[in-house]
Amino acid sequence: MFLPMVIRNSKLLRFPLLAVSRFLLSILKTGPRILRRAAYDAMPVPYLVAGDIEHFVVSTTDKVIGRNLFLGGEFDFHKFQTTLAIIRREGLPDPQHLIDVGANIGTIVIPALTRKLVQSATAIEPHPMNIRLLRTNLALNGLYDNVSVLSHAVGVESKTTLFLQESSTNSGNHSIGTSGISIPSTRLDDIDFPLNKNLLLWMDIEGYEGHALHGASKLLSTGIPVVCEYNIEYLKKSKGVDFFRKALEGRRIFDLNDGVCGKEISLDNLFEIYSKRLGFTDILAL
Repeated sequence: MFLPMVIRNSKLLRFPLLAVSRFLLSILKTGPRILRRAAYDAMPVPYLVAGDIEHFVVSTTDKVIGRNLFLGGEFDFHKFQTTLAIIRREGLPDPQHLIDVGANIGTIVIPALTRKLVQSATAIEPHPMNIRLLRTNLALNGLYDNVSVLSHAVGVESKTTLFLQESSTNSGNHSIGTSGISIPSTRLDDIDFPLNKNLLLWMDIEGYEGHALHGASKLLSTGIPVVCEYNIEYLKKSKGVDFFRKALEGRRIFDLNDGVCGKEISLDNLFEIYSKRLGFTDILAL
């Protein structure tokens, strides 16, 4: 204990140590990506603040979303920007209110608001740790009053309990299953949204999208644009393929992997493409 106190109070050592510390910490922000990734993975603290334009408290156990925020400042937000570009290209009005289902720690809703791409939002997230970080990040970015935060899942029925299977390394890979932590669930149709505004429904809920859409027939009847993950294997696992197809029947589908210039594609063609690739994408349904 004596030696650290001597070092701490030494005017001779203080400034060289400060300079060395600043250099080492600068590597975390501007150093080579491989070093920054290694530093993140070896971090001895449970949380870090990440991001460039926006700021996020992330869990260092999250090796996907948290790590990408730390390394690149964003996670998947280019998909939101692509969505807006297609909506405008198709002659539709910009969304004013975002419904973010599976909001995680705020990677879509926060930049959408801070960059004034929407005016307000509803963020729905069932996982206890994610919801705590989501609320923290909204406050950190001065957005707490702009967002209605709901801590439950969405599905076919209201006032029911589902089970959420947790991933230990990816906060975005928790999924509804037959076991796990108990979480409350409701229908999207039983949530009050500002229907006087242009709405955008954004969903990434690991294969449970079909069930969520099945419980949103009234909301979908308004013509609301829908963005959701399309992972046929996850949809099959949840037994949600038929719900998914029925809910989006008659809509124009765009594969966001095709970018801003992407053309309309059918669900049958999507199925054929991504069944062969054993991959996934995100789609916009108008």
